[in-house]
Amino acid sequence: MLLPGVVECNEHKWEKHENRLSAGAMQYKDAQSVDDCLDFCVVNLDCVAVDINVIHDPPSCWPHFSADQLRDDNVFNQTGVNQYRLIQRCATGQDYGSYVIL
Repeated sequence: MLLPGVVECNEHKWEKHENRLSAGAMQYKDAQSVDDCLDFCVVNLDCVAVDINVIHDPPSCWPHFSADQLRDDNVFNQTGVNQYRLIQRCATGQDYGSYVIL
């Protein structure tokens, strides 16, 4: 049985918003790449989006854990920051703590 919000598919789907960010994210300091940041969001089932500052090397990763943070009145222009909204989370067969994503 799949967890809510997880579907059987081959590829996670993201909606990319270039030069945009939302207030309220918390920094994830262990990301060394854009893919690290996206992967962090995928395995955290409460994560709905990430803001990634691609000007920094490595990029800085700012996950969002509430869809309320993505409201239009909380989205701002910011050069060099791309917001990725997780549209589809796929089952991966990996065990993440108390959750199993098949």
